[in-house]
Formats: sequence, C-alpha cells, structure tokens
Amino acid sequence: MQDIDQLDPTPEETPAPAPSPRAADWFWRPWYAKMTWALTLLYWVGLELMIAIPFDQLNIYLVNIMVLQIFVFNPITVVAVLGYGFLKAKLACGEWTTIATRPLQPPKSLIDPYTDSFDLRSSLKHLRHIGAIKD
Repeated sequence: MQDIDQLDPTPEETPAPAPSPRAADWFWRPWYAKMTWALTLLYWVGLELMIAIPFDQLNIYLVNIMVLQIFVFNPITVVAVLGYGFLKAKLACGEWTTIATRPLQPPKSLIDPYTDSFDLRSSLKHLRHIGAIKD
C-alpha cells in the first residue's frame, strides 16, 4: 500500500512577487542614466550659448547637427528611453498587467454598404460623398 504522504503531495510554495520598482532606480541611479542626463544638460546649455552667436558666423553644418540632436536630447525622448526598463520591471513584478484588445469597429448594421468604399456592394456609389459622381 502507498503511504498517505505519497498520495497527497505537499503544495508547492509560490515565490514572493518581486518588489515594486522605484522610478529613481531607473531614471537617476544607473551610470548610464547619470551620463544621459549630464549630456542632455550640456547639450541644451550649448544650444542656448549658440543663440548668442550671430548667425553669419556659425558653421551651417554645426547648426544642422545641433538641430538634429534636439530630437535625441529632448527630455521626453530621454525619459522614454530610460523608462523602457522601468516599465518592463513594473510588468514583471505583477503590479501592472497588460490585456489583449481588439480594434474598435462599428457594428456591421451601422455601416451603409453604399458609402463604404471597401464593401463590394457599393461599386462606385461611395464616390457621391466626395462629389465625384452627381445624380
């Protein structure tokens, strides 16, 4: 005969969820975050100093490079890049969840087949709405 212990396995211990990450751990503490914020500050200070120089004395190539770097050193871009790891950690700890959704589509009963250009029943009648066909 089998022992009762063999028939009733002990419940497995579930691991404790990871602690919720703090934003400061992702935006301020890592060396790459400090370097990114320092470079962003230096870039914007340099850009402000360039405004004081008359335009005819500026190198046009330098100006073009500085304008393109506006997108790289934009604080919103920096937050988006540094925040990627933060969002992954938030999802991993289970505090936030993602859900699958379907794109919103109106019910088929509300779509008029004669005004829908993708409906085969409309033929060219849908062009009346843009004035291409007159009655």
